[in-house]
Amino acid sequence: PVAFIQEQHEHYLKEGFAFVCAFSGGKDSLVLLDLCAKALAPEDFYVVFSNTGMELSDTLKAVETAKKRWSQLRFEEAKSHMEPTEAWDLFGPPGRRMRCCCAVLKSVPTILKLREIIGKYNIKAVVFDGVRAEESARRAKYNDISEGAKNISQVNVSPIHKWNTAELYCYILKYGILMNTAYRL
Repeated sequence: PVAFIQEQHEHYLKEGFAFVCAFSGGKDSLVLLDLCAKALAPEDFYVVFSNTGMELSDTLKAVETAKKRWSQLRFEEAKSHMEPTEAWDLFGPPGRRMRCCCAVLKSVPTILKLREIIGKYNIKAVVFDGVRAEESARRAKYNDISEGAKNISQVNVSPIHKWNTAELYCYILKYGILMNTAYRL
């Protein structure tokens, strides 16, 4: 995955893209964060935590611990202008079929935050995400690289797409990655 991240960075850098490591504080994004930190220089990407307003306190603690552990990285927080309950009233609750909630509370705020950071409205971004095929039948159909799937100016790159849960936990244990304590509960 490290070489894959580097290859995508080299490819899209030539096209003027900015780079984001999507970060939720969960096990997948903690592994992704470690891989991005190994693959790229700290100034090559931003780490964006999408605060949906629905995170568990253990997740918020994991985010703060990650900021200390990877203190050389540029952490940013994206938050929707809408509260989760407002989004649910408009679009319905989150579910497998209705994905508007994810767009309103995660994807769009991430792009808006990147525009703010970079100071450029028409920014194009590569978002490294921790999506894995094993998580659902729908995600199993995703490609490792998806151009414009979530946003016209966004490329999603999924370095751990083919990893299963056992591989993920083996990586966490081997490299001593911090663990969101919510998984232990």
